[in-house]
Amino acid sequence: MKLQFITDLEIVKTIKQCTWTEMAEYLNIDYSTLSRWRSGKSAPNEKTIRNIYDAIYKNGIRINKLLEESYKDSENEESKVLFHGSKDGISGPLSISFSNDKKDFGKGFYLGESVEQAVSFVSTYKNSKLYFVRIKNIGSLKIKTFDVSKEWMILVAYFRGRIEEYKDSKYLKSLLASIDGIDIIVAPIADNSMYSIINEFIEGSITDLQCINSLSANRLGKQYVILNDNVLKNNVEIIRESCLCDLEKEDYLKAKEEDKNIGKSKMILAKRQYAGKGLYIEEVLK
Repeated sequence: MKLQFITDLEIVKTIKQCTWTEMAEYLNIDYSTLSRWRSGKSAPNEKTIRNIYDAIYKNGIRINKLLEESYKDSENEESKVLFHGSKDGISGPLSISFSNDKKDFGKGFYLGESVEQAVSFVSTYKNSKLYFVRIKNIGSLKIKTFDVSKEWMILVAYFRGRIEEYKDSKYLKSLLASIDGIDIIVAPIADNSMYSIINEFIEGSITDLQCINSLSANRLGKQYVILNDNVLKNNVEIIRESCLCDLEKEDYLKAKEEDKNIGKSKMILAKRQYAGKGLYIEEVLK
């Protein structure tokens, strides 16, 4: 899917209620150049595109957020719109084979509930892109949902390869059996800062209750993890590829850091409040 560059310019033109001549002045480009782009006779290079999106964003027009709200309004019981951040863009058919098997739930196609979630994970990459994704006929799919819980923490630790010594645990086997044959897992997102808390539980320095309540103190969003290519082929539609300009990525990265700093203080309090309460990992898995 190609970037909908001209469509985005039309959105800006509508918001500003201006002519194409005024749009060219607004973007600091020649009107003849803009006309060639619109007619398809020529196209801007990658650097020019990013500069234009930066200028639009700098002037207060948040295209991705506007479109997020618009697409979300089109949701219904059988259709859900989610977001995927890619480091270098998507090319070719979707497949979980391209995924890292050491992610939260192993190989899968990972989607966030909001633009912020998706962008925050790829904000440091120069060529990152944002994708709007629709899951169709969602009612026909097998979905397993987790909250911030002991079960979720154990599964994340397992798929990230951190509890190999407990591979024969009956409790772990029962958790893995519960997601066998599932099409989509819906669960909290465990970014690196969240995973560091889970790691403390894995290493036996805090209990399950300390870990759960420390993680609950943070504003964890939900992620949707599509686990098989059949669903990607038949139920997933990429409806839009969006440019992520540098200013936009900087803003989302800054917001994520602010949330992380607030979360750290909350986690310290939660660990202290639940000290000595709950079970350690060896008590859970042995």
